[in-house]
Amino acid sequence: MEILSFTLDEKFFGVSLYSVKEIVEGVTITPVPLAQKYIDGVMNLRGDPIPIVDIKKKLGFKDNSTSNDIILCYIKDSVVGLRPDQILTIHKFSTDAFKDVPSSLEEDIESRYLKGIVQIGEIKYIIINVDELI
Repeated sequence: MEILSFTLDEKFFGVSLYSVKEIVEGVTITPVPLAQKYIDGVMNLRGDPIPIVDIKKKLGFKDNSTSNDIILCYIKDSVVGLRPDQILTIHKFSTDAFKDVPSSLEEDIESRYLKGIVQIGEIKYIIINVDELI
């Protein structure tokens, strides 16, 4: 399995690489009136408007995401941009390394947004279920 890793409030997260379309750097986001609170706005991707989800807002963090780099993901039948604090790298790991989400973590983040946890080296990555974000 492979994940694209990123940070939120100095915690490590990841999304399945199969869900990732591309990474776009230095994006200008246009606010959308009356959008959900977790929607930062839209970006223009080669003429197509793409909604941008602030992952921190969606997962219940207090602060907003700080990066203008966006992870474009396939979510259901759409392409949606995810805005983390910092995009890190791609990691490969065996399926044996994938573990269930501990109940202590579910107290902070709704369990439907979480797929599991993977430890790679010294770092534990919380894997996000992108299909539940919208």
